[in-house]
Amino acid sequence: MNIFEEIQKLNFPSGQYVVVGSGPMAARGIREAQDIDIVVMPEFFEKCKQEDWEQIPWTYEKPEQVYLKKGLVELYLDVNCGNFNPTTEELLQRADMINNIPFVSLADLIGFKKEYNKPKHLRDIELIEKYKKGNSTNIPLVY
Repeated sequence: MNIFEEIQKLNFPSGQYVVVGSGPMAARGIREAQDIDIVVMPEFFEKCKQEDWEQIPWTYEKPEQVYLKKGLVELYLDVNCGNFNPTTEELLQRADMINNIPFVSLADLIGFKKEYNKPKHLRDIELIEKYKKGNSTNIPLVY
């Protein structure tokens, strides 16, 4: 999957979303993404709810909330966990723009993955740290 093409197809308005999950890793060539997780502003989330996005109840953490899904794309109001709870606005301010798409910063991504504290997230942290060491300028790769 070409993450840039898939996100561009969505044609989301600037300032309303930031790519999270494995997307920021795929954008930098750290590892492939199997899906695309995006945090969106509340007003945009509500707009998408009125369109043809499937509403799926959270099964853990936030049982009173839903997230939206269409194909390989999932939309969330946040992906906060434990003690790491930045706002969408904060994520957008700190985002790295790669090919004109906002991807959550690696520092924020590590913050989320530390709080999730599952084996797959801990492996991702190792991959990110290895990437950062090999890319001492910390300039994102652009395809």
